[in-house]
Amino acid sequence: MFSTRCVLPVCLALLVALAPAATAAGEAADRGLELQLRAALKAQPREPRLWNNLGVSLRRQNRNSEAVSAYRQAVRLDTKYADAYSNLAVALAALGRYDEALSAIRQALKLDRTNPVYRLNLATVYEGLKRYSEAAIEYQAFLQGAGESAPVYARLARIQQQLGRRPQALASWQKAVDLEPENGSYRLAYGQLLVDAGQDFAAIAQLEAAVRLKAMDARSWLLLATLYNAQDQSEAAAAALREAAALDPASARIQNDLGVTLSKLKLYDQAAVALERATSLDPNYAEAWSNLGVVRRQQSKMDEAVAAYQRALAVNDRLPQVYNNLGVLYLDSSREREAVPQFEQALQLEPNYWEARRNLALALVRLGNRTEAADQLKKALDNPLIPSAALAQLQADLRKIQEVTR
Repeated sequence: MFSTRCVLPVCLALLVALAPAATAAGEAADRGLELQLRAALKAQPREPRLWNNLGVSLRRQNRNSEAVSAYRQAVRLDTKYADAYSNLAVALAALGRYDEALSAIRQALKLDRTNPVYRLNLATVYEGLKRYSEAAIEYQAFLQGAGESAPVYARLARIQQQLGRRPQALASWQKAVDLEPENGSYRLAYGQLLVDAGQDFAAIAQLEAAVRLKAMDARSWLLLATLYNAQDQSEAAAAALREAAALDPASARIQNDLGVTLSKLKLYDQAAVALERATSLDPNYAEAWSNLGVVRRQQSKMDEAVAAYQRALAVNDRLPQVYNNLGVLYLDSSREREAVPQFEQALQLEPNYWEARRNLALALVRLGNRTEAADQLKKALDNPLIPSAALAQLQADLRKIQEVTR
């Protein structure tokens, strides 16, 4: 005897995207159940519950069009069969036929407004229709009526993110993680949102949990590396970037960030390899060319450094740091007259670039133009963004020039 109410299959149909893939044994069981139901229908073709249960079996096999036909037959035979209307809505939603699904689930709720699963299915249909505010209301109604559910909190969190309700989304992700602490995908999504909220330490904790649960993808490893770099944990960042590169070897961004991180560790040869790979993957990646120039300078390969900077400017001539870096390279080679226009171009693009202004002052001092150098340092000191340590150095530089020119 088949159950007259199919609440559990409704939930399973709704949450199939959040569940593990069906096993071969499960598929065989569903197929076996389908055959039993078809045999029973030959004897009782007007039994609506048999048609409903057949639809459930077909839906579990992802045969949604056939499931729709079975559910429609069930409601034709029993126009007050609320479960069948709800199941019909689930199958229609799986086919992307959301307007029809909305009509079906509303009919189910008209027959039984107290069933929380129907509210859950209504939320899913609203989500498919991109009616996110209504979807959020229905997910919350389900949670209040049926109790806490990690998958539903996760769905609610994603809807709240769509609506720009970050505090509520954070609270929903926290609930999902609390209910299923070993779910790596929840940890990952929660960590990514914590980054957006500026809660870096909490984000690292969630992403490290996702690492333990083997839930990380290349983008997430890159994000974790960025967080580590912000905390000056360069070794941890390099390890994370190597994991990211293994998962996405064609990403120029990952190779660039790996090269920059390795250069912080003074592993310049390895950094150069990563940055050359980045520029090979994306020849128009100006920042990677600039970073390669920095590393080549550290390797004392000045001609290659100049070539890298020039390649960066050929791709994008609006990057002030590249002009500054090229000017520093000319200063290192005692080519002050060539350095000055590089610093001036950097300052034209970014007037508050105090490092370029200090470098320009240094070049002018070497060229004997101490008065102009002092003026440049005074302008730099007027910049409110200068770090306190740099401020003291600039003041010391200015005093030295003034002492010489008295």
